[in-house]
Amino acid sequence: MILQQLSEAKKNRMYFILGCLVFCFVCVVAQAARLQVVHREKLVALSSPTTLRNFKLKGVRGDIYDRNHEKLATSVAVNSVFVDRRSLKDPSLTALQLWRGLSMDYEKIANWLEGLKKSAYLKRHLTSQEADALKKLKIKGVGFEKEYRRDYPNGTLAAHLLGFVDKDANNMEGLERALNDFLKVSSNSIKVRRDGKGRIIMDTPELIPDQPKGHSVVLTLDSRIQHIAEKAIAKAVVDRNAQSGMVVVVRPKTGEILASAVYPTFNPNNYGEFDKDTYRNKVITHPLEPGSTFKVFTVAAALQERQITPNTVFFCENGLYQVDKNNFIRDTGSYGDLSVTQIVKKSSNIGAAKIGEGLGAVRLHSYLKKFGFGQKTGIIGAGETAGILRDPQRWVPIDLANLSFGQGVSVSALQLARAVSSFGNEGVLMAPMLVSQIEDAQGNVIEKKKEQIIRSVVSPEVAWQVTAMMREAVMKGGTGYRAEVAGYPISGKTGTAQLVSSGDKNYSNNKYIASFVGLAPYKNPELCVLVILVEPWPNYYGGEVAAPVFREIVEEALPVMDIPKTDNDVLPFWPTIDQSIDSLPGLMVKRLPNQISKPIKKGKGDGPIPSFDEYFERELVFDQVDPMVAKGLTPVTLEDRSGQMPDLEGLTMREVFETMAPYGLSVEYFGSGIVTQQEPMVGSSVHNGQTAKVIFKVPN
Repeated sequence: MILQQLSEAKKNRMYFILGCLVFCFVCVVAQAARLQVVHREKLVALSSPTTLRNFKLKGVRGDIYDRNHEKLATSVAVNSVFVDRRSLKDPSLTALQLWRGLSMDYEKIANWLEGLKKSAYLKRHLTSQEADALKKLKIKGVGFEKEYRRDYPNGTLAAHLLGFVDKDANNMEGLERALNDFLKVSSNSIKVRRDGKGRIIMDTPELIPDQPKGHSVVLTLDSRIQHIAEKAIAKAVVDRNAQSGMVVVVRPKTGEILASAVYPTFNPNNYGEFDKDTYRNKVITHPLEPGSTFKVFTVAAALQERQITPNTVFFCENGLYQVDKNNFIRDTGSYGDLSVTQIVKKSSNIGAAKIGEGLGAVRLHSYLKKFGFGQKTGIIGAGETAGILRDPQRWVPIDLANLSFGQGVSVSALQLARAVSSFGNEGVLMAPMLVSQIEDAQGNVIEKKKEQIIRSVVSPEVAWQVTAMMREAVMKGGTGYRAEVAGYPISGKTGTAQLVSSGDKNYSNNKYIASFVGLAPYKNPELCVLVILVEPWPNYYGGEVAAPVFREIVEEALPVMDIPKTDNDVLPFWPTIDQSIDSLPGLMVKRLPNQISKPIKKGKGDGPIPSFDEYFERELVFDQVDPMVAKGLTPVTLEDRSGQMPDLEGLTMREVFETMAPYGLSVEYFGSGIVTQQEPMVGSSVHNGQTAKVIFKVPN
């Protein structure tokens, strides 16, 4: 009976407890329902300020590629380590642990921890070894954050061109700065929930988007040719005891910059360890006197103005020429009579000065402006110099003489290379091109850059004449013979300019700029290469120290571009403009390269240079003239030849000259551009003395 009563009491207590539990559960459910349904909006509003935080999605900087899509600059994910001072129990122990994992001084870490109040970065952009070592230690109060570090995988390659960015992409140089609007991307922020310790609640990680990435830029630069140029100029600066050196490689037909090298250089991955002067892109920022490389522009201007022909002869005063009462100019050799071609070949200052005298200050200045001197090229990059080309109204006779052979004028390396490139592009000056295209984060092309024609400076015929003279300059007896490349006939011009002494306006007797600029190959130039050495010693002539560097670059670069080798025994030849036909605009009759006219001799530098018309009246014997071109001249008859008319369609004027040279035909040219019509037809029998007509049109 007693046991039965106890058992009944237990049951009642159990029912009571169970009832209480059920009641509590119902209350909890009811309260949860009230909070989640009835008062949800109010509670969310109250909790959001304390649980929701901004999560910053840092933008990833876009990449920079060369023309072959080789990465020149990119952004790589790295870890940065921070310390929360409030979570540290033993700062001394923590300092010791951090010292073991980081390449930092222990005392520096300990002092930093001692002064730490809240949370801050200890070191940013850790190496993978540092990050792995610290993570293994699992130090309380030490955390990591993912960031992106700018990386230049090729080290010093094109460093002065690319520039650099700091850890926060604030302090920038070079293309990193110039192209920043394309490469950067604005950082975005999203709302995420954090717990009481500020940690992100990763219940919906798929809602956190990837970090945005900026556009990528594809350059015209060829990293293979860039490497060749940098290796060659670095070796030359060291071997020739020079202060510095530069190389520019340009494609004449497009203006694309394939290489731009400066030495001494720096590594943008650790730019802080180098002198700031090495950051400068001296190819565009550093004005230099061009020296004798400038003579080709004086000659080109006089040819275009029909003041001279390649065979016009000047008396070069046996090496010493008095310009005015107080000023003399000298040649390195004692030259008497030299043709214009020989003036370029021997690099006669006196000959160039006399050609400049015939042009006059205003006309010479006008052509130099057309070639782009005295004004910025507009190339991407900060600090470009316009050079110095003074107003011709301020020139005195010695100024005109000096400027005719490259003294008293300052140009940038890029200006000089671009101007010479025009001779390899039928006299057309192109805008320098460094950016090929812009791509989005997925690699889609969003903007493609096109080459830009600035102007036609001289005619195709004059451009070819100048190129032919430059070919003479690198052959036997020329100042640039050391530049000739086996298997690749080239044309070029040497330059040696005195530097102005520091502290006065006089030229130094022992400081020089040696240079060489050339086109390769000679007949169909694919490259214009300029080499400059600043203050080489003891040898300082451009032909001795700069020409071999040109040869080294070209003999490696052309095979990289798949340009086939040819026979070096290529003699210079050029067309000569005989006379325009007034009744037929655009028509000219050309003499073939085999025809060499009798030269004009200009004695003792006295008297005006004969005009173009006077030249033909005095020096040419007129044969029977074709009635259709009654005002023109009949070409000299060559030896008997016969054959079939070649296909000229689509060829440029330069290519037509080369193709038709062996045929012995009298060729009439109409218009400009590329061949659209020809007569006789392709395959027709032709013989020497026969007249052929070719019509050119500028393509759309």
